Amino acid sequence: MENRKAEKAIYTPGAAFLNVMAPCPRGWRYNTPDIIKICNAAVDTCFWPLFEVIDGKWILNYEPKKKLPIEDFLKPQGRFKHLFQKENEEKIAQIQAEVDRRWEDLLYKCNK
Repeated sequence: MENRKAEKAIYTPGAAFLNVMAPCPRGWRYNTPDIIKICNAAVDTCFWPLFEVIDGKWILNYEPKKKLPIEDFLKPQGRFKHLFQKENEEKIAQIQAEVDRRWEDLLYKCNK
């Protein structure tokens, strides 16, 4: 599917923008074989929703059957280890609230 999106952007007259998530095993501190799990978690937690905007129309390309909690995306990554310390529980709740707010905004824009 990603190849079709890139091809579509390349051959669309005028400007096009692709925002691509590229997980970095070393920087994000996760096991390299887990790259697909990290990407799937990003999408299924709605941290990285899959959508497009064509001629001003917002289109949701994927809606998780069961939206996962943000911890499922954050926990496997060593760069977020500090968030799982007792004194930072509030931070995870804040991140979840922001992800939820952005997801609801996207659903609204896509008329869902």
